[in-house]
Amino acid sequence: MDEERLLQLARKLIDDLTFCVAATQGEDGNISARVIQPMRLQRDWTVNTNTNRRCRKVREIERTGRMTLLYEHDQDKSYVCLVGKAEIVEDLELKRSVWTPGHYRWNPEGPEDTNTVFMRLHTERIEIWSAVHEVLPPPEGYSAAVLLRDGDSWQFSAT
Repeated sequence: MDEERLLQLARKLIDDLTFCVAATQGEDGNISARVIQPMRLQRDWTVNTNTNRRCRKVREIERTGRMTLLYEHDQDKSYVCLVGKAEIVEDLELKRSVWTPGHYRWNPEGPEDTNTVFMRLHTERIEIWSAVHEVLPPPEGYSAAVLLRDGDSWQFSAT
């Protein structure tokens, strides 16, 4: 499969969406999933999400260093899954640059609040499946196309 076409399609599908599901692994081994509103996907496939240090997902990321984001695109009968290393980032300048009045509802102390942090995903694996865009690897309709990061490039993987 054409890696560049898959990357462009994955980015288009993600850019169309406001919300996704973030999955992390709990201490008991079970997967925790929740709907989040991430910031715009970066050129290097990094994703930042504003959150609160007191949340369970922060503890899970700090423990495992991993996170998965699942973007479901109903209109195009498609999904994109980003998997990779995750970290909790305290970046006051980033907070200030993205802060809106709506943030005060969840973070009344403002961007200077040390409990307000970012979850940052560094994508290592991209899975994409799309009926509308005919991304249906064998067995047709049952597998996603998988791209694995190889330095600064991406390689198609059959697994």
